[in-house]
Amino acid sequence: MKPKWQKNFRRTPDSIMKKAARLGNEVMVAAVKRISAADLAAGLYQHLGMTLVNGEPHFPDRVMPEPATGKFSCWNAEGQEIVRKDLPMVPKTFSFEAPNYGDWGNGSHEVSWERDVYQREFIPPAQDELSVALLRAEPGSDPHFVFRLRVERVLDQRAEGFADDLFASVNLLQENVGAADVFAGDADQSEYLKTISVEWEILPPGERAQTLTRVLSKFPNPSAEVKQKLLARYALLEKLKPVAYVSGASGFQRYFGAQLRDDLVVFENLEYGNAIYVMFESWEELSKLSRADLLRNRHHGFERIVHRAGWEQVLIDLVRQRRAA
Repeated sequence: MKPKWQKNFRRTPDSIMKKAARLGNEVMVAAVKRISAADLAAGLYQHLGMTLVNGEPHFPDRVMPEPATGKFSCWNAEGQEIVRKDLPMVPKTFSFEAPNYGDWGNGSHEVSWERDVYQREFIPPAQDELSVALLRAEPGSDPHFVFRLRVERVLDQRAEGFADDLFASVNLLQENVGAADVFAGDADQSEYLKTISVEWEILPPGERAQTLTRVLSKFPNPSAEVKQKLLARYALLEKLKPVAYVSGASGFQRYFGAQLRDDLVVFENLEYGNAIYVMFESWEELSKLSRADLLRNRHHGFERIVHRAGWEQVLIDLVRQRRAA
């Protein structure tokens, strides 16, 4: 089953960098994710050895991410070769065996030539493992399991190369589980449970009835107001020609929106609030923040549009600007 999440970041999200700066010297990259029994059964996390057997989750304590999962998993397992274009080129000899007079029956000879090439540097593999721990089970008609998934490598903020190591660890986890965060090296279970990630579901465009039904299924008893708001938002977002719709849930918070491209998402919480958010930088990370935390980080990867007269046109204009950027 193909993962439904963004695989990599071009740079470490600001939210992670700022959180790391508030923590102690030693930090670890981890995430707490609420995973459905259905996703476990479908094999969405099978690459980590996480499965569902007779309704119960089965998973390893530690696992080395498979190189085929993505480039950061490959570099973690096998190392990385970097072309050093910042260094002078050096001569290199190339050769191949050729037949004498065009006929292998007459024997062969070696043909060699030399040309300048860029120097290459090999970075050894870190071979970091991911640890998996079940923090909580949520039984019911739609069972879910809350897991803590962590890169088993303590990062020291005082060490040279910390920023590069943090970037690699964040992408390793994001690539494999679709979520990444940073915690103090000695964080306990209660600290992890405070940060349950939004579990995003990507829904295809052009399937209106199925999309609305799927979003409403995340509400135990959706009110008439929520239903009306969802219909209105769908009609508006449809005009923006999304590549997909996004629906997510974290605790009692319910989100719905549209993905216009990989780095441009419009969404809002359907249960409370009077604003819609346009996120254009690390939206999966920003969406995990509370409304209060978002407002404290204004102008960092998102814009907030309050639902006052004319807000729909403001949204359309902003999306047009971001698409042209």
